[in-house]
Order: sequence, then C-alpha cells, then structure tokens
Amino acid sequence: MALLGNTSLRQTARETEMGKPQSAVRELDFAVPAKVSKYQLLDRIGSGTCGIVYRAYDAILSRDVAIKLSEVQAPDAKTGRMPGAQRAFVTETLSAGRLSHQNIVSVYDAGVDGPLNYIVMEYVEGVSLKQYGKGKQQLPPHRVIQIITEVCEAIDFSHQMGIVHRDIKPANIMVSTSGDVKLLDFGIAINTSAEDAAENGRPSLGTPNYMSPEQITGKELGPRSDIYSLGTVLFEMLTGQQLFRASKVRELFRAVVHDVAPPLRTIREDLPPELERILARALAKHPQHRFASGAEMAQALRDVAEKIAPPDLLSPELETWMPIINQLKFFQGFSARTVTRFVSMSTLARFDGGSAALGRDTLDNHLYVILEGIASLQDNSGLGAVLGPGDCFGEGGFVRGDKNPVQIDAMTDVVALKVRAADVHQLPPAEQLGHYQMIANHLSQKTTPAADELLLDLAL
Repeated sequence: MALLGNTSLRQTARETEMGKPQSAVRELDFAVPAKVSKYQLLDRIGSGTCGIVYRAYDAILSRDVAIKLSEVQAPDAKTGRMPGAQRAFVTETLSAGRLSHQNIVSVYDAGVDGPLNYIVMEYVEGVSLKQYGKGKQQLPPHRVIQIITEVCEAIDFSHQMGIVHRDIKPANIMVSTSGDVKLLDFGIAINTSAEDAAENGRPSLGTPNYMSPEQITGKELGPRSDIYSLGTVLFEMLTGQQLFRASKVRELFRAVVHDVAPPLRTIREDLPPELERILARALAKHPQHRFASGAEMAQALRDVAEKIAPPDLLSPELETWMPIINQLKFFQGFSARTVTRFVSMSTLARFDGGSAALGRDTLDNHLYVILEGIASLQDNSGLGAVLGPGDCFGEGGFVRGDKNPVQIDAMTDVVALKVRAADVHQLPPAEQLGHYQMIANHLSQKTTPAADELLLDLAL
C-alpha cells in the first residue's frame, strides 16, 4: 500500500492477490471516524483488500502521517484461523518493530481503537514506480539503476532481520519528491524463523506479475524470492513492459514457472551486456542460481552504473546550480572534473524555512551540502551552530551509518546537495579522501561532542 501524497498511487490498492484478476479484488470500504486515537483524519489516499489509508495529522508532534486502517476481525469460530486482513495487520506491526532503515518506510505507532486496527507511518510526498513502466513514461536507465540499488539495500536489511517481503512490485516502491527511495507494505511478509514456518508450503499471497516461481507453486520461500520479484521490477522499468503477460492468470502462472525471461538487449540493445547478465541472474528459475543477497545484487548494479550514466552527466536543474557550486568552500581545491563527478551523484533537497531539515535520531546515510539558505544545528547539550552555503550536515550517518545525533532546522528556505555514502564509496580512493578531508575541515569548526567523535573516526 503506497503511503504517498499523490493521487496516482490510489491505483496501488487495485493490485491482485492470490492470483485473482484485478476485477475480482474487492476493495475494503467501511465507516471511519474523524479521529483515530490521537490522529485527526484528513483525506483518504488509498484503499485495498487489507486496509484503507488516510493522510492524518498528529497534533502532539505537529506533523502529517499516513494511517492504515482495517476492521478488527476475530478468529474463525470453527478453524480458529485469523482472517487475512487481521493477519496482515499483525504481520506488518511485528515487522515494523524490526525494520529501521532509510529505504524502508518508517512506522511510528500501531494499535487498536474500538473496532479499528491502525498502523501509523511516515507520510511522504512522491510517486511510486507504478507511475513508470508498462506503457508509461520511463525513467532514464541510470536513475532506474540508482532506485533498484537502494531497494536491494532495503531488502538486504529486511532479510538480515529474518523478514521476506513477498510483495515487491512497482506500486510498493516509492520515490519521494526529494529523491528518497522507500520500500512499502510488509502486510504479507513472512518471518523466516520457526514461528512462521507454517506459512511456507502453502499457495502464497502476492501479485502474480511479480511473484517468483516458488511463490506461485507454494514452495518454501527465502530471501531469493524477493530477489526474483525485484528483478521483474527492474525488467519493467528498463523495458517499459511487464516480464510476462497473459490474458488469464493460469497462463501467467505457467509462464512465470516455465518460460525463460527474454534477454534484456533483445528489447533494449543500447544497454550494456553486464546489465543483461544481472537481470538474467536475478530472474533465474531456480533460487540457488540467483544473487545470494540484496547486497550482492546492489554491488553488481553499482559496478555497471558508470556505464549507464557517465560521471559528468548532470540534469538540467543541477547544471543551473554549477556556477554557485563551483564557488562553495566545500569544493575549494577540487578539480572541475572532481566537482562535477560528485554533483552527478547528488540530488537536490529543499527545506522550507521553519521546518526540520534533519531530525535528531534519524537514520540517514546522506551528506547534505548547503547551496542556498541558512540552517541551525543543535545537539542534546544545547550547543549549536549556524550553517550557510558551503557548510554540510548529516556527517554522522554518512561516515558511520549512525542515527543523526543533532537537530538541523531550516531557518530560511534551504537548498542542498544530497549524496549517499554508498555512491561516494564508488569514487576513486584519492577523490574519496579529498571529500572526507573536506568533511573533517567542516567538523573541526563545529563545537559539538558529536563532531569531536566523528573527527576522531576520520582521523583513524
């Protein structure tokens, strides 16, 4: 279920489950109050077979959230089996407690209010990958690779926590307006530990076009099932068409189980052979022939990324900022080529004056370099600093992968470059060293204990 402020994502609730065609899926529709727990409901942004999603307002923390609602359902009197929607609520709630990752949508709260279950999640403006793909406007290949790489990292973390998503599809991958990638909806996930063993060996829930062969045939599922599903999404995003198509679900299932995926370059001959090999491996019929982990697939995609997007390829929007970027103290002493390469891996992040640019205790592995505007920094002890063009923030998550130890607030409207640590790690070692030295220079001007700790790390 997509949790976005965009009407195009209302289509996500119409995806199929258990092999039923779209016309056979009945969306939930039940009366809801104006307020659930402490959350004031605003507008309905999605609905499906497992819940209705609203944008809501949390008055205590002064923020918009997304809240998924479903009716409380008692176990079947004869079998004792819990109804599907109630199982989905319990599954998603339990999964959320174990999944804290920058590429997985955050869950803030969950509970029961009268006749309703509710799960409260971060509300993010953006679009899902369902906006692209089959018969629609396509993303540039290099951007597809960036997005899928981040989803690889999300599922790798999920799998390390013992959770298989089971419903990887375009509608469950979101790209926010600031370029962040989020994996959504763990409502039909399974825990691969012993307590969920009963879920394996049964015909599996999922969305037929993106299910793995073993998911369709009801075999035991592991992390490599998600790898296959992500491969089908990558194929669709690169080619503009779904991997297998059929007029009947039974025919679709047969194709997924038996037909070999067409080689990528028979459809997109402009893409490199290495990318074709990555897809073929992700889409192998036998799980053991696929990538062993999301991290392994992510690394393979990074290795081919430079062939998809030349290092000096800049978007028109980034090009307009280059005269300012070249004058920033953060980039002093770097060659024009080095600066362009760094900027090419970045996106632009914008923060309204008075808003939080990066909250304390937030998981974020990006470094932000301010291009325009003024921000304030404050740590737990009350020590702070004022940041302006050429200053950076987010060093803790960028350097060590830690939660952000300080609060960064936009004092005016702020525009910043935003770059991921994983992308900088792909730069030549000499360039990486130069950037980390510049980060250290900026940290030395900050007086917070967190800055001192990071300086020690960089020195070591």
